Amino acid sequence: MNRNHFGRQVESFQADLSLPFLRELDGFPDGPFPGVFIRAPVVEKILPHVAGVQKAEQAIAETVVAPSKAAKDDGAKSAMSANVEIMGVLPGRLKKAVGRGVEVPVAEEVGDIIAVRQGNVFGTSFHPELTSDVRIHVWWLMQVSQALRGRSDVQ
Repeated sequence: MNRNHFGRQVESFQADLSLPFLRELDGFPDGPFPGVFIRAPVVEKILPHVAGVQKAEQAIAETVVAPSKAAKDDGAKSAMSANVEIMGVLPGRLKKAVGRGVEVPVAEEVGDIIAVRQGNVFGTSFHPELTSDVRIHVWWLMQVSQALRGRSDVQ
C-alpha cells in the first residue's frame, strides 16, 4: 500500500469512476461514481494469500504490507480467509507517474487499484461520503443485509 499516493492535500482531485459492482443496484442511475481523492492511499499489488506474515514482501525496502488478521472462529467463514478482490481502478495515473520519471514496476497500464474487498472488509482510496451519490452506501448496506440473512444465529 502506498500512503498519500496521489500527493499532498493540495493535490486532491475528483474523478469519474467506473465501478462495475454498482450495476447490481436496481432503481439507481447507471453511470460514473464521483470519486473524491484526498491524500489517498492505493493498493500497489495484490499478494497471494498466505497464512501469517508476508515476510518476503516486508523485506523489500520502503514496503508497507497490510497485516494479516486472524478472525474469531465463530462458525462463520473468516473474512480474512477470502482472496482480495479488486473492485475498482483509476486508469491513466501510471502514465502520469512515468512521465514524471517514476519507475513503475508493471509491464502495462493497469491503473491504480482504488477499491478492494476481502470477505466482509471493503476499502477505497476515495471518500464516497463526500459526495451526494449514495450508491456505494446502498450497495454496502445490501452486502451487510445479505451476510446477515446467511447467518443462522440472526432471526
